[in-house]
Amino acid sequence: MRKYFRGRSVGYVLRFVLTAPLALIIWIGIEVINIFRPVYIVGLSYKGRITQYMAPMELHLRQANISRKKYLMIFVMPAATPNEAVRTIYRRHSLIIDSHYSQIFRSAFSMVSVLLKRRFTPDLQEHRFLWPLEPATTLDATEIEYGKTLMNKLGIPDGKHYVCIGVKEAAYYASIIPDGGYGQDMRHQAIDSRNVKIANYMFVATHLANFGIYVVRIGSVVSAPLPKDRHPMIIDYATEARSELGDVVLGANCKFLINGTTGVWVFSAARNRPIVSCDVYEFGYKDDMLGQGSPSLWMLRLLRRRENTHLVRFNEIAAGGQEWADDKVLANLGLEPIPNTPEEILDAVVEMNDWIDGKLELSDFDEELQTKFYNCYPPETRLEKNPLVRISPSFLRKYQDLL
Repeated sequence: MRKYFRGRSVGYVLRFVLTAPLALIIWIGIEVINIFRPVYIVGLSYKGRITQYMAPMELHLRQANISRKKYLMIFVMPAATPNEAVRTIYRRHSLIIDSHYSQIFRSAFSMVSVLLKRRFTPDLQEHRFLWPLEPATTLDATEIEYGKTLMNKLGIPDGKHYVCIGVKEAAYYASIIPDGGYGQDMRHQAIDSRNVKIANYMFVATHLANFGIYVVRIGSVVSAPLPKDRHPMIIDYATEARSELGDVVLGANCKFLINGTTGVWVFSAARNRPIVSCDVYEFGYKDDMLGQGSPSLWMLRLLRRRENTHLVRFNEIAAGGQEWADDKVLANLGLEPIPNTPEEILDAVVEMNDWIDGKLELSDFDEELQTKFYNCYPPETRLEKNPLVRISPSFLRKYQDLL
């Protein structure tokens, strides 16, 4: 025991001594509960993003729902919740241990974490098997009524379709500081090339509005309000009416979401709403938005060689994988990322709208391009084709020479 405490501060030793009895009680308590009701304990790798909080909860609950057993789900994270409305909803189905609990309780839980993880943490199936399942949660009557009130406030008539747009903005990452409850400092990402300009998405927003579909710009922290001279059916919810519960109900009920590499996709995914993912920069995905249980389209950002301006082929980007999502890595390789153009985004969104409305027609050539694209992946990371998840057909036709 003295060897274990050697070099530790007096304060550390005192905290250990005070916390150890509580840790023992927690361990014994969970073992007893498990006799009567199986326990799932899921530790979240929480990095201040809603996806790190919400997606594991949704997927673990979906996995538990397909079992014949009624599990006690316990989600443990080291920091604060990014959205109190989400926490409220998921607490109906699980016990959430985060910064709402006292430090001594969380410390006690961490003391037995290795044992608890080995005994009670389930292996999560591949996401592509879980996202198509029925949503694990529902909104209650108060939350549904809140959604109706919000629609009225935003000027969206009852029964009218609306589409959400959310993009990864520098202002959001500039706001994440260590003392903000997120457990880390993410301000360095405010200058990252992966941040998206909302201006690139205004072209498609105007197009949808002209066709009578309301467009709602969402986001918890955004760089600036939308232009005042925009189409009246384009609503700047993010700066004019944003709330945490509003984020949930808007994502849950939109016709589809246009997502520019931000975490807001999870609000729609949790309710199996269609998603158009643009400017995707991590080609090595096998999870998350590439496994939805509803019609979903995506496009990745291309890469260009600085020396000769030639575009990098898809199989090279696939081989680079997630390492190539880093600006420093790209700079060292002489590569420059290229955002999706407003026209490419529009084409993908039109395809999604037609797909939902049953009007999208794909040729044998389109199907051949889809197969060629997925075969660009190395075997160890290759995605299996999903009939509900496609690369934008127009995007593949445009860049078929990169296959």
